[in-house]
Amino acid sequence: MECLTPEELIKEFRKRILEWGRENYVDWPWRRDRTPYKVLIAELLLKRTTRYAVVKHYSKFIEKFPDINSVYRASFEEVREAFRPLGLYNQRAKQLKELAAAIMERYGGQIPDRLEDLKSLPGVNDYIAGAVLSFGFGKAAPIPDANVLRIMARVTGFSRMTATGKRKIYRVLERLVPPDRHVEFNYALLDLGGSICHYQWPKCDKCPIKDLCVYGTEDDERRGCLKRIYQALASSLL
Repeated sequence: MECLTPEELIKEFRKRILEWGRENYVDWPWRRDRTPYKVLIAELLLKRTTRYAVVKHYSKFIEKFPDINSVYRASFEEVREAFRPLGLYNQRAKQLKELAAAIMERYGGQIPDRLEDLKSLPGVNDYIAGAVLSFGFGKAAPIPDANVLRIMARVTGFSRMTATGKRKIYRVLERLVPPDRHVEFNYALLDLGGSICHYQWPKCDKCPIKDLCVYGTEDDERRGCLKRIYQALASSLL
């Protein structure tokens, strides 16, 4: 079997994910009329909550708090009540009030567009920062949420249970995200993790990248080839 080059694998991986995403796109309300603020709010609402629950409350939340300044000026009780239907409302309200204060006081009310600045904000991790950059600012960035990390751990064969494995997964993901169609690509990966690459029972027979995945491929020679490619991609950014 002829082994793919890293460049060939990147091209094929992007092509398949984009095609699958186009055919399986879900038009959630927060995927329309995206701004950095709306993306940030959507990700906070989606944290530890199902998308179906957030659908019922996202538009109401945005209507009540249309920008970061409105959150900053609101009382803690007002913000807490807006979160109440989704649960964890004390925790969510505290985080959002702290986040609004940091954005208003450090950045003059403007959500920053640099990864490190975003990650310096209270409660903003790699995943939320990547979502704001890609979906809100239109800047190519990986979005390593739990679903995507699970996909990439299976694809690459790297463990997401170790710091080294996580770094390698992130590096490969950085290489795979296309510079131009990153929004479509990132949505597709998120949806693939939610509908196909389940944490317990992955539907490998329906996966568009089965033969590009160390976990999914059934050919030992190809598996070895893929492991070498992903190791090369992980090492190339050292």
